[in-house]
Amino acid sequence: MPVSVRSRVRSDGAVVWLVLSAATVATLYSSHFLPFYDYYQWLFQGHVVSDLLFGTDGGSSGYSGAYSLDPVPVPNLAAPLGIGVLNVFLPIEAAGQLFVVLTVLGFAISFGYLVRTLQRRPTAIEYLGFLWAPGFYLYKGYLSFTVGLAIVFVLVAVLHRAVAAPRGPGRTSLVLLGFLGVVLYLSHLLAWGIGALAVLLHALVLARTGRGRRALLLVATFVPGVALAAWYTAAERGGPGVVLYSSWFDKAISLTETLQFFLRLDPFPPALPIFWVNLVLALVFAALVVFQVDRSALRAALESRPVLWLAGLLLGIALVLPISMVNDLIKPDERFVLPALLLAVAAVPYRAVRPAVTGVTGVLVVAVLGLHVVEYVDVGQRIARVDAATDASVPAGAPLLYLTIPSRYGCAPSPGLSVGVPVLKWFGVDHAIETGQARINVEETSIVRADGPTAGGMTVLAPTLAEVPGAVLPVAADHPYVEAIGCPADLAGIQQALAPAYRPIAQGDGYAILRRAS
Repeated sequence: MPVSVRSRVRSDGAVVWLVLSAATVATLYSSHFLPFYDYYQWLFQGHVVSDLLFGTDGGSSGYSGAYSLDPVPVPNLAAPLGIGVLNVFLPIEAAGQLFVVLTVLGFAISFGYLVRTLQRRPTAIEYLGFLWAPGFYLYKGYLSFTVGLAIVFVLVAVLHRAVAAPRGPGRTSLVLLGFLGVVLYLSHLLAWGIGALAVLLHALVLARTGRGRRALLLVATFVPGVALAAWYTAAERGGPGVVLYSSWFDKAISLTETLQFFLRLDPFPPALPIFWVNLVLALVFAALVVFQVDRSALRAALESRPVLWLAGLLLGIALVLPISMVNDLIKPDERFVLPALLLAVAAVPYRAVRPAVTGVTGVLVVAVLGLHVVEYVDVGQRIARVDAATDASVPAGAPLLYLTIPSRYGCAPSPGLSVGVPVLKWFGVDHAIETGQARINVEETSIVRADGPTAGGMTVLAPTLAEVPGAVLPVAADHPYVEAIGCPADLAGIQQALAPAYRPIAQGDGYAILRRAS
């Protein structure tokens, strides 16, 4: 490629990166209330971490009496620690939103870096991380895992460069890989597992090409992470154990839901025709990739790029893994499907970059981000109304039982199959932060541990409609207020099931607030 053409490609690429990054930031700041499932729990845990580690609230929050920080290397620290550090300088809501922005940008940029490293020249494929970064994992609030995936992309890129060198990884590469391995472990356990598989596969390449000593040194870079994992396993309190999938349908949903660009944000009606949008975007994504593949170089890539072997291995693990939950980790198989796809997409060979294809890719990404803006603004306004009703109906500091009723198929019929998340399960935590409530039944999947009962604070539950009376009535004396989030039919059922012990005092789109009758 002539120098002038190469310079122009580099300049145009920089402009595209800046535009897409700016569009992503604007999208994630389009609503004050972000509609992500686990997000508000991470806000609370980040706030607790910030207070206990850095004294952000000066002891006035009461967190020191209700929580402690687990003194073991918990492999799920990216979100609580990252938000906690930002909370030192920013209010907790601003810290959380900035962390989400940095997470999404980090994912997209790291994927682009991996593509550029593997392809060794600019391609339009490097921008496709912006399509997937605001997708399933963000909807679910898997912030630590998303950070971990971004680190995996960097790790794989470093491995590729190191193994491609004639002598294998040098001292600098080995030190960098060791550092990335430790950071990856602390970010998220399953992301670290993906990184460990990548290291082993690249070490196998070194061993097969007569560089056995370098292979051993490469494997040694993950020994610190193994030691941390052993420490954590020995100190772990345990959990509910292993739960297997109860049907092939549930397994099929788990394998495919991570590949959707948009999910239903239950209990609110979708702002978009979810099924058709996902179908069209999937077809366009596939067409962009297939159109640019260099078929003449495909066989050589399959033989020489361990990244493709890693993608196949991750897909195989996802297909055969029968576990629906292990301890507190839900659907581990769904954490392997999208990484398998993206690693494969990054590694297959492509033809030289074409300005027209780059333009189409940029337009596609901006269009998808625009649809997210429509969705975030619509749902954000609905969440704001729930927030206002809660503030107006529940006195500050009053114990609150917060219920979310999951809906498998949505509140109203819609064309085609779609997957939803009960987006407001943990939103009540935002009310607790605003009103200074310290005690919440947090899910202990991170460094934060509850040291005492949650009585007198907020209790968050997600029962089925049939389970509501048994979940609420026995603890009614401790909870003068109940807030329920769900579909209209479920809200009506809750009011009927809890009468006459509770009576409704406020209700609206997707919510009902009840007060104890006596």
